[in-house]
Amino acid sequence: MGVETALLVSSLASAGGSVIQGYHSSKALSNDIARYQDEKKYAELRALQEENDRTEAMNIILNNNRAIAGASGILDDSRSFLTIQQDVFNSAKEDISNIRLNKNIATSKYDQQIINSKIQKQSVFWGSLSSASSSALQGWGYYQYYQPGKTPFQKEQVKAKAFDKRWRG
Repeated sequence: MGVETALLVSSLASAGGSVIQGYHSSKALSNDIARYQDEKKYAELRALQEENDRTEAMNIILNNNRAIAGASGILDDSRSFLTIQQDVFNSAKEDISNIRLNKNIATSKYDQQIINSKIQKQSVFWGSLSSASSSALQGWGYYQYYQPGKTPFQKEQVKAKAFDKRWRG
């Protein structure tokens, strides 16, 4: 095996390594995307559970207030009782709005991570492809340059001598 073949094989091995590295990086990013999607679903479920818990707590408080009002002889349509009930309802409504806002913020962050990972995955693919192509072309160039026989420089010298003979006499 000559020098040219050794250089070609070395460059092809480097190109293969670039492709394999790109493949594994792409797989890791695919796993990250799947993990972000799972975490997004968990965040949505957590927010829904918190919303349900807060609604349940509001209903318990409203029912307890009705029971206390009924036991103490307060009318259900008195202004103070209705105001207390409305305050409980408004507080729960505000809490649920905050829970939904936090859920939207969390899912937005996960969506952004998913998008970033997809962009990075494309970048890894094209980077490994260009690196492999570069290595293969470099190896082919070395192979052509170190072929037995006249070097490209020697071939140019022959052309220059022929030019000189023809035009300069």
